[in-house]
Amino acid sequence: MCGPAALPLAIVGSSLVGAGAGAIQGKKARKAQAKAQAANEASAAREAQRSEEQYNRANQRMPDVGALFAANQKAASRGLGSTFLTGPTGPGRAPLGGAVSLLGG
Repeated sequence: MCGPAALPLAIVGSSLVGAGAGAIQGKKARKAQAKAQAANEASAAREAQRSEEQYNRANQRMPDVGALFAANQKAASRGLGSTFLTGPTGPGRAPLGGAVSLLGG
């Protein structure tokens, strides 16, 4: 049956099978760890986004309505010409090339 020479071969064979099984288990463990790490990173990114949104909600800047109203009243007190970007007389002839244009100049 099995002689004394077969015993070392059986030990070597079983150790190779054990090493192969260990390598497979190690590969599975690395995959599981990488998957868990990716899930943790995604969770951390979502949490960071949620935290930033909460911070922004808590620290909203409100417009200074009083200053806006005062600026509008000051501009309205200048008269009708204050609504033009170029002033009450409109653009001069120089920017239009000095010629009468179809735009009414």
